[in-house]
Amino acid sequence: MTQVNDFYAQMLDSQRRAAEQRVETRAALLSDLRALGVASIEVEYEGYGDSGNVEDVVVTPDTITLTDELRRRVEDFGWDFAYALSPGFENNEGGYGELTWALEADKIDVSHSNRYIETDTTEHEGL
Repeated sequence: MTQVNDFYAQMLDSQRRAAEQRVETRAALLSDLRALGVASIEVEYEGYGDSGNVEDVVVTPDTITLTDELRRRVEDFGWDFAYALSPGFENNEGGYGELTWALEADKIDVSHSNRYIETDTTEHEGL
């Protein structure tokens, strides 16, 4: 039983550290993006078949271009944030969504959808 308790304690500690890292990353990105004059960021992501990635990052206003490094940080943050809310969405048929971050209010909205296969089976024997 001790191994099970240790496993869960390690898992909870890992989740706590990841949540703390997201808070730190969010604060750093917020500062960097506001300094550029970015009003909002949209991160579109998708996962299926045991993998996934960020499909697009949309910056408002569209006259601002992110550096490759800053775009990668935004993509990583968007993926991590969405994944924390819907872990495992990259498995099987997968899931997809959009994270929208209004920087002035520092408000994040996530719209997420999971895909699934539904099967309806009818059997008739010995008729």
